Amino acid sequence: MMKIILLIAVLSVTALLSGCGNPAEVAVKKLFRPSADKDVTASPEYNFSSFTNTIWKTKTKVAIANSKRYTGAYDISLVAPKHFDPSQPDYTSGSEKTIITVLSAGNRLRIKPLLKDQGAWGGVQVETILLDGTNAQKAVYLDPYLLARNRFSGGGLYSETNTTWGVNPDMLDK
Repeated sequence: MMKIILLIAVLSVTALLSGCGNPAEVAVKKLFRPSADKDVTASPEYNFSSFTNTIWKTKTKVAIANSKRYTGAYDISLVAPKHFDPSQPDYTSGSEKTIITVLSAGNRLRIKPLLKDQGAWGGVQVETILLDGTNAQKAVYLDPYLLARNRFSGGGLYSETNTTWGVNPDMLDK
């Protein structure tokens, strides 16, 4: 009888200690789950509030793409010709992306919030709402090449001290 009780105790402890699944797999899922982006539109640090809700029109064709973020997650983005059109002299494919549709010049968009990545990258992205065509009211992130260079656009790639937000005049116009 004592042997049976001891065997049951050993089996119980073994079952409790072994758990379910691969513990490394569980840790990876918890550590690398993307965090929700934080709206920093009103933050004085980013000086973005006066730029939000402005409306712009594309001066050139642009594309809606499913683009890979620096963190490995994917976002729907509005990308400049330089990132999807091999006929452009400065063409560079940039990050991994799948082109969903190419939009002709003349599409309007409204600048919406400035969102800060809460993960390892920590950069900011400008969200915009498309106002025209079959993609009207679709929210997308703006390719940094559609924006004027400042301290924050381009995911911190620029070291300028300029904090004024604007658009790339070759790509967008009022």
